[in-house]
Amino acid sequence: MFLRRTTDSNYDSGWKIVYFLYPPLLRILERLGFHRRGQDYHIGYVKKNYSISDLKDYLEEEGFGASVLSWQDEGEVMNLRKVNKRMYQWHIRVFKDREIRGHYEFSSEGSPIAHIYKKLFIPEEKYFLNLFAKFLDKGR
Repeated sequence: MFLRRTTDSNYDSGWKIVYFLYPPLLRILERLGFHRRGQDYHIGYVKKNYSISDLKDYLEEEGFGASVLSWQDEGEVMNLRKVNKRMYQWHIRVFKDREIRGHYEFSSEGSPIAHIYKKLFIPEEKYFLNLFAKFLDKGR
């Protein structure tokens, strides 16, 4: 399924070069073992009566798009973000086992160094619980 790229429309054209070059570099580094599962904040699981595609469609309607400048965690099947004030983003990952993880952080474009060093990396639990209300199974 095609995902709208939040990056292309929110930042100047200089970032288009980064969007083109950086993701393939990340994939190479992942294959070389430079990255393991990095998403810390467990939110819950996608309810059985919804598909991951249903969740993706809903999140796109809420303004989320592909997170092209991020690592891919093992078992990840969806990696989305929603930019906030150009400087920050809500970042969501969904895994094969239907687990949802997410956090709020500096966007790569808003503050690249702060993003890399996770200077702002918070769970935003209230936001995510509200966002995922009808899709979320907290248990397992």
